[in-house]
Amino acid sequence: MHWIIVEDLDIDRRKLAELLRADCSAHGEDADFSFYASGEEFLAGYRPGSCDGLFLDVLLGGLTGVEAARKVREAEPRLPIVFISVERDYAVEGFEVNAADYLVKPLEPERVARCMGRLREYLSRPSSISLLETSAWGHADPVDVPLEEILYARYANHIMDVHTTLGVFCTRQSFRDFAARLPHTGRFLVCGRGLVVNLSQVARAGDGKLLLKNGEALAVPLRRKKEIQRAYTEWVFTRTRRGGWA
Repeated sequence: MHWIIVEDLDIDRRKLAELLRADCSAHGEDADFSFYASGEEFLAGYRPGSCDGLFLDVLLGGLTGVEAARKVREAEPRLPIVFISVERDYAVEGFEVNAADYLVKPLEPERVARCMGRLREYLSRPSSISLLETSAWGHADPVDVPLEEILYARYANHIMDVHTTLGVFCTRQSFRDFAARLPHTGRFLVCGRGLVVNLSQVARAGDGKLLLKNGEALAVPLRRKKEIQRAYTEWVFTRTRRGGWA
């Protein structure tokens, strides 16, 4: 596994690499590293797809770790990013760039091990779902739909309409079979008969509606509005507790 560490203090850089190498060795994994002392140096040499995870010190001289992470997110929305800092106060900024975790110095082996466990779980999850997209002429062509791009999916007349940030994909599949293929991590919530919503695409829940980040509003069954509000609140809490990533 290849990890990138962006840390301006040599002693902290070596300590983190030591902990990561020990954890990987305990799991029978080889680990190699790329090291950078500043955000500018890192971005100048970074290539998308070149690592399994990125560890960023928040307070670097010049470009901050959060600013560097925003640049990375433009090319790699799924790359696990872990922030490191002596302060917990920057966790909210980490949430904004969908950070995988937030490690506080001085680094503790047990805490790093838990972080690595989450990264392994995340990296083992599928990043997309394969569908047979049905055209107006009845043809079916395979298509991979990134899970994080799904807004919601609705079932009607034996067809699942999968609404995404990339457009709408239609597939002939039962609602039960479609929902069963989604990760059971709390992100995808069945909100009613034939409707499943990606909670990470929801900006606000209330008044019997889910307001999506793209401005769409989805009505939910009134009898379930408290249950759905609670599920959304728990999802936000889980993401915040994990540094914005779940």
